[in-house]
Amino acid sequence: MADISLTASMRSNLLSLQNTQSLMDMTQERLATGKKVNSAIDNPSSYYTAQSLNNRADDLSALLDSMGQGIQTIKAANEGIETITSFVEQAKAVANNARDVASIYDQYAITTDEVTEPVEGTIMLDSREDLTTFDLEIAASENNKEFTVYMENGTQKTIETLATPTDAKTIAADVVTQLQGMGLNAELDEAGTKITVSTVDGTAVSWINDDADGIAYTDNQAIIVELDTTTGANSATIAGAINAASEAATKGIVADPDGKMVAITATDLEFRIFADNTPENQAALEALGGATEKGAGDATKVKQERIDYAEQFNDILEQINNVAKDSSYKGINLLQENDLTVIFNEDRSSKLEVEGVDASSDGLGLSEARGDWQKNSDIDFSISQTENAISKLRIMASEFGNNYAIVQTREDFADNIINVLTEGADNLTLADMNEESANMLALQTRQQLGVNSLSLASQASQAVLKLF
Repeated sequence: MADISLTASMRSNLLSLQNTQSLMDMTQERLATGKKVNSAIDNPSSYYTAQSLNNRADDLSALLDSMGQGIQTIKAANEGIETITSFVEQAKAVANNARDVASIYDQYAITTDEVTEPVEGTIMLDSREDLTTFDLEIAASENNKEFTVYMENGTQKTIETLATPTDAKTIAADVVTQLQGMGLNAELDEAGTKITVSTVDGTAVSWINDDADGIAYTDNQAIIVELDTTTGANSATIAGAINAASEAATKGIVADPDGKMVAITATDLEFRIFADNTPENQAALEALGGATEKGAGDATKVKQERIDYAEQFNDILEQINNVAKDSSYKGINLLQENDLTVIFNEDRSSKLEVEGVDASSDGLGLSEARGDWQKNSDIDFSISQTENAISKLRIMASEFGNNYAIVQTREDFADNIINVLTEGADNLTLADMNEESANMLALQTRQQLGVNSLSLASQASQAVLKLF
């Protein structure tokens, strides 16, 4: 274009039009993109600062998704805890229902006949968890000793140990022979000195040392109650004598005077009242009601209703285990001791460690119903376990609730920070559309004026044409 000569005014107007067009192009770009800084060429400082802010906002946005997933994982665990808590409360209710069913061990009390005159004679009381069996321990010094075994059918026999001093195994073996001769099961342990005795037909059997010459072993033997004109005077003195003997031997038998009668119980234990075959002692037993049978239940007669409740309890424990297994989210199960890490910032320096727990029946300390809940003590044990489990679950729920609140608060904070960063980047790069629109109108006007000015400048050159 150097070969073409333009007048000074035309060149000036042309340059002005070119500048105007350049400004219009820039304004059109801003109107089209909405940004006043579209590349580093426009404004390096603003461009790179905005890019840094947007990059951090993008990083936090990715973490925001992770926080949301962390919240869902905690919510899944919390739902599991609420369901498990309901099951534990249901298990406790089942146990309480079973507790209301009379136990074979405490449903029956022996009540004597009315005591209208003093009772004199010797009676014996025995109580154990199972009256059909007892243990004996024979020492080497047990030679020339004796004790008496009483069967429920009235049969009794005094067992005499070997008179000649010898070793404990030999003495014990001879005692076993005598017991077996009574029709009892008698077995020695591996050491050969401890004897386990039991009845064949499930009836009661008791033993007792008759005097100071008895064997040294005193566990699980019956107790003797001596009744005379003082201790056997009335129901109150008889009850006092029984309680004193029971307490001294820790037999768990309790006697309560009830008018002129005596009610005798042994909670959670089988028990019996009996006497030897002497006429005086049989008369004393007869005066007290002739109670020769086991009084507080029979281990062979279980309560089916309690068994049913125990099975329901065990079924609930299985459901608790199933819920604990099913409370996972995306492979993480906080109720099976899986831990969760929630990251809060882009350099991973801020995070929350959520520790998993064991919410299974074992982890909560819940065990299956013992002994089919035939004993009140076994039901009370299960009730205590459920109460402890509920306390543990409440602590777990509180911890997860706290973690949930922390993650949710950080999620809200991250969301707000993202908005701040994005707004800051926009302030550096976004164009004011109103201003750019006004600029475009001004530039269009300037362009039109420039064109008119260029036209006027060219008229001087056009005047030359008139010469031809």
